[in-house]
Amino acid sequence: MRTLRLPLAALALGALTLGACNRADGPEATTTDAVSVTEASGTALAIDTSASAIGFRGTKVTGGHDGGFHVFDGQITATDSAVTGVRLNIAMPSIWTDTEKLTGHLQSADFFDVATYPAATFESSEIVRRDTAGATHLVTGNLTMHGATQAITFPATITRAAGMASAKASFVIDRTKWGVLYTGAADNLISNDVTIRFDVTARDGMAAPMADSSMAAGSAAPAAGATGEAPPAAPEIESMGAKPKQ
Repeated sequence: MRTLRLPLAALALGALTLGACNRADGPEATTTDAVSVTEASGTALAIDTSASAIGFRGTKVTGGHDGGFHVFDGQITATDSAVTGVRLNIAMPSIWTDTEKLTGHLQSADFFDVATYPAATFESSEIVRRDTAGATHLVTGNLTMHGATQAITFPATITRAAGMASAKASFVIDRTKWGVLYTGAADNLISNDVTIRFDVTARDGMAAPMADSSMAAGSAAPAAGATGEAPPAAPEIESMGAKPKQ
């Protein structure tokens, strides 16, 4: 029997080629040191979580996985004619993915260490009207997770209409900039890039809770995502991947 031997360089090239097919999708967010955030002008409206979703997609050499969060809240601040601020609060123990084993791994110290860092937040510092990457605005603000805070700037579609305000975005971040460093197996490396997707809506008349107390229950909630299943009440975000069960 003839044995086929492939040089190590050829194997490495094959892995890189396959990995290139599973890259994070979306415009890359600009990341800098944390910025100063001042209170946005207007009225703070509570995000309607029944009509909103926050999700992500991570990739590796052999494929990718979709996920999101069962428990989150936040606010959109708006005047009569414009959105001036967005704040998102996420209960990290409520993470879910399309694979039960992966859900538990993401909750562990290898990744987000949700026992130590149970909450993540995003708070905008600036929202500027600019048509870019198919979006209407550029949003800048501080993303805090895994005990680290970095400012990010990304394109988003921002809407202020009669009775509602909304923000929708899909962009890529480098997780290592927040100290999430796990690389995976040598022959199945995990990409540092993660696609973040959110689609949140607030309605006039829904007053936002105080920021310090809004996630008090959520951050201490049990790991609802441990089942590995998508939340049944989550709305569908176009192109998010795994759809919530109805």
